[in-house]
Amino acid sequence: MTTDKKYKNFQATLGLLSQATLGLLSQEPLSKYTSFRVGGPADLLAAPRDKQTLVAILNAARQEGLPVTILGGGTNTLVSDKGIKGLVIILKELKSVPCIFDTGSNTEDRKTIRADAGERLSTVCQFAMDQGLAGLEFAAGIPGTLGGALMMNAGTAAWEISQVVTALEVIDTKTLTFKTIKRKNLAFSYRQLAAVDILIVGAHLSLTPTDPAGIKKRFDQTLKTKKTTQPISLASAGCFFKNPSSHAPAGKLIEDAGLKGKKINGAQISKRHANFIINTGNAKCEDIIALKNLVQKTVFKKYNIKLETEVKVTGE
Repeated sequence: MTTDKKYKNFQATLGLLSQATLGLLSQEPLSKYTSFRVGGPADLLAAPRDKQTLVAILNAARQEGLPVTILGGGTNTLVSDKGIKGLVIILKELKSVPCIFDTGSNTEDRKTIRADAGERLSTVCQFAMDQGLAGLEFAAGIPGTLGGALMMNAGTAAWEISQVVTALEVIDTKTLTFKTIKRKNLAFSYRQLAAVDILIVGAHLSLTPTDPAGIKKRFDQTLKTKKTTQPISLASAGCFFKNPSSHAPAGKLIEDAGLKGKKINGAQISKRHANFIINTGNAKCEDIIALKNLVQKTVFKKYNIKLETEVKVTGE
């Protein structure tokens, strides 16, 4: 079936939902939706603005037999130069203003905020600061959406977002129904959440009321350190490799292996932080993959350590 035919059938199945609500596009370059600024086209792309539309899109895709790929802010994803077949759903439009959330268990010592998965993590951090709630200031400078941060259990050497999660609001992708999963039933680990048959649409985060000035000071210091030590203003996906251990961070291994600044076409290992691969302006996915492979091969040969990627590669 041609892409045009798929597109028309998919639209017909969705019925009366408006183009603006769906954010539906055909043959859309995915380089526009990833922080690496690389990636070929999506056959079909949808950017729903609410949860009900998201369910309708998932249901239509199921009826038409379209494979579905989910992207958040595209900050931890490397998309193939050939693009992605089927339907790509972008979740970054799935957002509303974060709010204080009454769970029935809020106290003077703990308050819960609720935010949608498509909200930028930086916006959630700012809301928490404005409310005088501590617990997210260590996320300063971490790019992307809240949903992406949860899926990757984003964090630093001393902090992970799972530490403040009390529940996730999700869509059960088997039944296409909404449910809330409590923290005790979530399997977080280093840089990942074991999420089977669920799609995160919102989160409850438990934070500590405290002096707003102290929160802002910690936030600003964290951000200043990142700006000094990491190339956060350049096109990258953040830290590319997982740290094998606290005693052998990936960046140090790569730097000690003599690869800092190494370049393959438009892809380069950052001269500021060796665990960042950056797009210097004209990189392709294949250049970044080639550099990734070189790093893994060199570090393994020198240290007998197999570096695992934080970044997820998707597409053909």
